[in-house]
Amino acid sequence: MWWLDSFAFGCLRNHLHAVEILLSRGSEVNPRDEDGRTPLHVACDRGHLHTVDLLLGHNGIDANVVADNGDTPLHVAVRGRDYKLVSLLLSKDSVNLEIVNKEYRTPLLEAVSDGHLGIMQRLIARGTNVNVVEHGGNNCLHLALETENNFHSEVEHMTMLDQFCVELKLGNEERCSGVVVASYLAHHGANFYCKNKIGRTPLDLIEKENLKKTLNMLFPPQCMFCEDEVATETFFPCKHLSLCKKCCPQKIPKRCHMCGQNITSKNNLVGPNSSKMEVQMVAGPVVSPKFEDKGVQSDAQLLGATSKQGGSPELKEKDLLRVAKRLGRDWWQVAIVLGVDTTKLKIDDESIDAVKQGYLMLYEWFKTCDPETRTHATLRAALEEAECDAAMECLSLDAK
Repeated sequence: MWWLDSFAFGCLRNHLHAVEILLSRGSEVNPRDEDGRTPLHVACDRGHLHTVDLLLGHNGIDANVVADNGDTPLHVAVRGRDYKLVSLLLSKDSVNLEIVNKEYRTPLLEAVSDGHLGIMQRLIARGTNVNVVEHGGNNCLHLALETENNFHSEVEHMTMLDQFCVELKLGNEERCSGVVVASYLAHHGANFYCKNKIGRTPLDLIEKENLKKTLNMLFPPQCMFCEDEVATETFFPCKHLSLCKKCCPQKIPKRCHMCGQNITSKNNLVGPNSSKMEVQMVAGPVVSPKFEDKGVQSDAQLLGATSKQGGSPELKEKDLLRVAKRLGRDWWQVAIVLGVDTTKLKIDDESIDAVKQGYLMLYEWFKTCDPETRTHATLRAALEEAECDAAMECLSLDAK
């Protein structure tokens, strides 16, 4: 198969004209070499931006093809720390962010492990899952705290890291340290209380007790069902804090919702008899900082009390933001179902911040619809019709 070698050689050497000729002659666009890699893998590995752009624009290209080691072209580009190449791949809606390689790592876990801030930001803006775990049970926070070198980005200065430096009372020289980046990831939903296969949480990797206490206050364990309240119900023997008192059934569940282990008993940390220091810290008032995106926060305070329809809870700012985080780039589908005139949205066409876009769309619906319909039930029905299941889970307890 001479054309396979020629095609791969053209991608390897970035010979655009040769690649164009082979494609125009009907060459297969996804041939594999002995390692299961396609020309797109090869071009990404060599950082050939224009060749990748050419391949991605060809009919029949498989942007998510998996090599023998489980890597997609996006994995290859992320590990190569090629910001422009990753940005190009992420501009294609067909690129899947959640494929895991043989190490059970998604592109986000690779980016965190490699310490690249700009690529992390791009993946998060596209709505990647921040709580996926690799083969050892480690999530992105484990990896961030274990990264030996400071995080870096040749493109973006992430001002949000400066804010976390202030909260953690760290100097500017530590703004790109693992603990600060872990705080940034936790702000986007990553779980500080996720146990890996040897039973260690990201907090266990932090040696300084004052930092542990601060992070516990900034990011208290949230109820995995409603995501509104601080988790207070501890299950034994796994000792997972996973549910708030409102969402925990009176009868002890058979299995822990987080790890699936059989439950022998449970304990409510909140109460007048709580005497342990860590119990009092969780039981007391907790105020989590809100580092809101510029341009989103100005109207947020206007989301006050709303009418309830059929007992459905009122919608609040955090509900809209939580849904927007789960929608990612699918927000436009919900806009169609809700009847939102997207031409009225103040959205920068060049922006990749899908969370901000989704929030602005939801807020436009909120402020223009009939007050009687501003409920969990209405929004959940729209999410269901648009088949946005992940976002719909945020509102699954509206009947409680």
